[in-house]
Amino acid sequence: IAIGIQDFPEGTIVSLPLAVLQKKRLQPIMMGILSGVAEMVMALLGAFFFTSFHWLLPYGLGLAGGAMLYVTVKEMIPEIYRKEENETLITLGFFLGFYVMLLLDSMLG
Repeated sequence: IAIGIQDFPEGTIVSLPLAVLQKKRLQPIMMGILSGVAEMVMALLGAFFFTSFHWLLPYGLGLAGGAMLYVTVKEMIPEIYRKEENETLITLGFFLGFYVMLLLDSMLG
């Protein structure tokens, strides 16, 4: 249910700019809906798979975390430094957020 709730605004954010740029408005909206449905189906398949093979769950979570870390390092961090603003402040903010995350993870278990 949470994935479905999260997919609605995500699909809207992806579809609306495409609908404004193209003359066909139905196609981008359908693409947004299709991406949300695909994510929901894969979440259900993943839940079924890891319920059956629970010993593989740590490996699946590690792969998912690694994929998110890769996207962050490859795409987002270089984009932050492109603006040539205060790089020291950006780096300190990044590490402060990272350490807060680690602290919360160790405190909340």
